[in-house]
Amino acid sequence: ARSSILQTLSTVNFVNWTDNNPLKAGKAFLNQKQFWGDFMMIFNSPFLKQRRKGLSHDVNANELVAAVKGSKKPIKAAIGYLLQKGFLPTQIADSFAIAFGGATFLRNRYNTYIKQGLSKKEAMAKAFVEFQEIAEETQQSARPDKISQQQASPLGKVLLAFQNTPMQYNRLIKRSAQDLINGRGDGKTHISKILYYGAIQNAIFYS
Repeated sequence: ARSSILQTLSTVNFVNWTDNNPLKAGKAFLNQKQFWGDFMMIFNSPFLKQRRKGLSHDVNANELVAAVKGSKKPIKAAIGYLLQKGFLPTQIADSFAIAFGGATFLRNRYNTYIKQGLSKKEAMAKAFVEFQEIAEETQQSARPDKISQQQASPLGKVLLAFQNTPMQYNRLIKRSAQDLINGRGDGKTHISKILYYGAIQNAIFYS
């Protein structure tokens, strides 16, 4: 239960200072029909099915909308509905966090690319790749390029087996610090990443 609750903290990892800032993310969430449609598209994607260790159940978007409609606690209602489908708590919480946080990011990034002149298909494909990269960087990942040599070593597999996510956060902090020092990208974004992954996320997690 604790593990599954901790997984849901990463829903905010998809918020940024540009096209999915808190205001725009909130606006996208208020469009409930679109939001839960995007949520289910992500939840039923091969990417999340693979993260659920081969569980390939499709979940009906209309059933989910019906489950949360009128509820004073839509997040609790959504998780309860999905758990009834038989997923293990940690697996469902991991998928829920990615789909819930990613739904607003995906929609807003899609809108950004549509405004830039991309076709609907191109905009969605590009937005999904970028959404997936954020998920892989900020959630526990088994991708070889997200695992350090120390973690892959025989001793690391024993000592660092449960430190995958914190080490990914450390790499994000290091990269943001390097970009900030060298004047690459947006300074505000780099500083916010350093503060969030270095202090705020840890404070919430360990509390």
